[in-house]
Amino acid sequence: MNLKNYFYFVPLFVLFVSFTACEKENELEKLTAEIPVAIKRDFNAKYPLATITSFHAYSDSLNEIEFVNDQQNKATVWYDKNVWKFTYTKVDDLKQLPVKVQDSFSNSPYANASVQDIYKAERRGIKQPLYTLHFKYAIRKTPNVEHYVFISEDGLFIKTLNWRPNDPSWFVRLPQDHFNYIARKYSGAEIRGYVNNGGYNEYFILHEGKVKFVTFRGEKESDNGFWYETRYELGRDAVIPDNVIAYLHKTHPEFTYTHVYYIESPDGNSYHLQDKNHDQQLGYIIGEGI
Repeated sequence: MNLKNYFYFVPLFVLFVSFTACEKENELEKLTAEIPVAIKRDFNAKYPLATITSFHAYSDSLNEIEFVNDQQNKATVWYDKNVWKFTYTKVDDLKQLPVKVQDSFSNSPYANASVQDIYKAERRGIKQPLYTLHFKYAIRKTPNVEHYVFISEDGLFIKTLNWRPNDPSWFVRLPQDHFNYIARKYSGAEIRGYVNNGGYNEYFILHEGKVKFVTFRGEKESDNGFWYETRYELGRDAVIPDNVIAYLHKTHPEFTYTHVYYIESPDGNSYHLQDKNHDQQLGYIIGEGI
């Protein structure tokens, strides 16, 4: 390229870059102009350094904004009319997690796992974000089993699933009756997270120093089968009723359990006695009124 052509090319290149930048800026202005003022105000307050990439207003009054946050992570936020409901963020790096979450995972049995996906869920009515770490890990003789680990922002290790829960973005509106029931039945409990587990609405709560899993089938308290069960682990020194132990010895005399869970349900409470050293993690559920 001779000098004359070079000087001719440079202004054209600068003009093209300027035009492209202006075009993108105009597209962004057009996009944000579609967002209702109240939502835009709340969004800008929550995510002042975010770059909006798309906006959708749905016929059922849900509004969805996709954006890139200040850490360059892709995220989606939902509003019901003008009320914030849910933000779901794909976290790109384990090092971006809060230190307490990193430490909790490092101290778990999965510390050497190669994490594939990390998600952060923030929901209205739940004070702390919930982090989900997805990876494949062996269970005894079975390699590459799907694992989904849930950790609260303060480092509380909540639960592990060995199957994929339903997509959280399908469940933006959580029924208020669920929150009301938990507040009434488990006074003083903190709700630490939510997952739709096989079609059941499961809430992770911290109550009286224990992590409990409260599960609902229905959405309204008037629904048949509204509350399904609450399950939580008892300590190794838990006192099991004599009638439960007697029934276990009678029906399964060779069985030795390593873990005990208590199950509250509308049909009556029971104990789940489980041997986690067994290849199939064998266990038996025995009603406390047996």
